Amino acid sequence: MAVIEGGRLLQLWNEWGIQFLVLLSFTFQVFLLLFAGIRRRGGSTVMRLLLWLVYLLADSTAIYALGHLSVTSSTSRGHQLVAFWAPFLLVHLGGPDSITAYALEDSRLWLRHLLTLIVQALAAAYVLHKYVADSGILLLRAAIMVFIVGVLKYGERTWALKHGSMGRIQSESRSSHDIVSEFDMPNGLADRRDNEEELLIAAYSMFPICVHLFGGTIIGPNDLNRLLRKYHLGGEDLHKLVEMELSLMYDTLYTKAAVIHTWYGFCIRIISLALTIAVFLLFKSSNKLGYSRADVAITYVLVIGALVMDIISVCGIVGSSWICLHIRRRLHVTRKRRWSGSIGQYNLLHLCTHDQTDLGSRLAEMVGLEDWWSRLHFSGTADISVTDLKDLLFKTLPDIDSRNSRGANILKNRGLSKDRAEWCHWSVNIDLDRSILIWHIATDIYLCRSKVKHAEKLAEAVKVLSNYMMFLLVAKPAMLPGLIRHALYAQTRNNLYCNWSRHLSGGWVVPSHQLQVVSPKKSWLCMVKELFHHEGPNGPCRIIQREELARSMLKGEFSQVSGKAQTAGSREFAIDYAIDLAAELVILESSKPDLLEVIFGVWLEMLCYAAQNCSPDSHARQLSNGSEFITVVWLLIYHVGKSGDDSSSLDVPAPPMRRPTRSWP
Repeated sequence: MAVIEGGRLLQLWNEWGIQFLVLLSFTFQVFLLLFAGIRRRGGSTVMRLLLWLVYLLADSTAIYALGHLSVTSSTSRGHQLVAFWAPFLLVHLGGPDSITAYALEDSRLWLRHLLTLIVQALAAAYVLHKYVADSGILLLRAAIMVFIVGVLKYGERTWALKHGSMGRIQSESRSSHDIVSEFDMPNGLADRRDNEEELLIAAYSMFPICVHLFGGTIIGPNDLNRLLRKYHLGGEDLHKLVEMELSLMYDTLYTKAAVIHTWYGFCIRIISLALTIAVFLLFKSSNKLGYSRADVAITYVLVIGALVMDIISVCGIVGSSWICLHIRRRLHVTRKRRWSGSIGQYNLLHLCTHDQTDLGSRLAEMVGLEDWWSRLHFSGTADISVTDLKDLLFKTLPDIDSRNSRGANILKNRGLSKDRAEWCHWSVNIDLDRSILIWHIATDIYLCRSKVKHAEKLAEAVKVLSNYMMFLLVAKPAMLPGLIRHALYAQTRNNLYCNWSRHLSGGWVVPSHQLQVVSPKKSWLCMVKELFHHEGPNGPCRIIQREELARSMLKGEFSQVSGKAQTAGSREFAIDYAIDLAAELVILESSKPDLLEVIFGVWLEMLCYAAQNCSPDSHARQLSNGSEFITVVWLLIYHVGKSGDDSSSLDVPAPPMRRPTRSWP
């Protein structure tokens, strides 16, 4: 019986398999056309994963179907019309305008796509010659026209991949010297009440500067700042301008924008649309006797689908931000060119005070995915539009020496002497990953124990920035310069786990391999609900526990309890230094009313230093995930801040990592 069923399935596949593959290939193209744009503003994890799968399967399905068409049995038994679908598969390989590369590495494979274009074009030509040449003059002409469209579109995609490769961008940035003279900004931007469309024109005009930055060219800020002041750009308008520049850069790297918005790209669109209309008319007029009704219906789907996609493509070009200002104003295309405004959040004290007996944590530990589960379940986002972070950023950024200082500059300018705040100074001149860990823990402790209540918005901005830098360290270490050691973070996290367990158990030291905290038994339904309940660090959950952990650490109850931490190098794991720094900050609070501003300045200098010294490739990769706040800051540095290229170095040699005599508040 199983053999019979298997034979029927094989027979069914031999008769209808190519129909299924062609429709599946067309479905993938429709999905990419509709949903590829979600990456511009991030999109959900599920949608990005689905988009990735469809992107990978689309080419494979079209190539497999095109190879399958060369088999004689595929075009027999009344299904001769399926050979006419071969050039449509070539069109599918060209893909929609909204996506050429999913990741930055895809653009580097443009030569591979060129070879694929040659091979698949020959395969399609072979199928047409063998099976369509005797099918009637109208069908043959239609097939040749679709073949031409397919070669043009796949060639266009290959050319767009070449244009979007970082190698080409770096080469072009090195070959041009007079960057500022390459653009001409529109007049009267500040005289408009609603100037988003004019800002978009300015972003396009200044786009060569963005390209040069991503290409690794060092740009001095003087000429650029002079131009921005001339056109009265600043504050919120400047932030919008930078977001739009990044959106245009996304188009260049991951879509066909670099090709379709040229004279030859526009010619390809007109030729493609004209030929597709002609194909529709020819097929409608051709003799369809002897062909399967299902095959005829599928052919109409392919022809009409190709025609609709071409119409959408032409309309997209005419209404895009690269063309025609009048139409663009009517379509309000600036809405899709704005950054999402949300930044990642991750907090160690929030993470280490959670119930480690919950179902998700135990399952993750069983399969060795604790880090992945922590990033997924305990990270979150913050909307900078609901905090004062954006306003504080523009207020502070012009004074930041982003390339040479990671906090030392703000500490020096605010009069914190080395004698009184020694730990503040050395903690910003050590390795970046250790500095982030120390200041993150110290900032959380200080905010929990601070008595200053009149600067709630500033405290919120400090917390958001601290959590964001920790998020980069844990979730996106490639966005931070230098060596980012996961072991350093893991040991710090485990020691916090242990001490929270120790605190809850009444002072008993809990070994690192027994981190589970005793908790009341829960029902399976409750545990399943907790499994799907997201616990971001900015929510109301576990605030009391975090304050209790901060209090116990300041009282001196913290101790290194893991086996490795008992060695002579245990202090390298940052927590002791963070406690000392937090104690110093609490002491300074009474004598430094602007201490919270100083802490914000330290975090902003760290962020700007990381943005300035992060590789352009890392910035470019994040554009495909909706961009990162650190990339927005990177461009803002060149618009309003000091890039550090024309400034003297403020680096101070890091003093030895020795502990001072602890003086408690």
